[in-house]
Amino acid sequence: MKKVIEMPKRITTIQQLKRESRKGGEFFILLNGYMRSTKWIRWDDEQKVFHVRNLIDETRQKLTEARIESHDYTNIGLAIRKGAFFKDDI
Repeated sequence: MKKVIEMPKRITTIQQLKRESRKGGEFFILLNGYMRSTKWIRWDDEQKVFHVRNLIDETRQKLTEARIESHDYTNIGLAIRKGAFFKDDI
């Protein structure tokens, strides 16, 4: 029996990020094609914010949809637009 290799899921829109993070999950920004900036993200539909924990330094952020897209607060929006943001379901 062949082993199936699971691949990370590319996140292409903020709406997809909301769906994929409703229960919380591990996501990452792909840097320079091989390094990762890993984050735990959960979308809070009631408060309309993303709860983000940056695993590299354990910092935490509460970001609205507008702020998650703004480079002033995080690189997540830019990474989504560049095709470099993924959910790691592995």
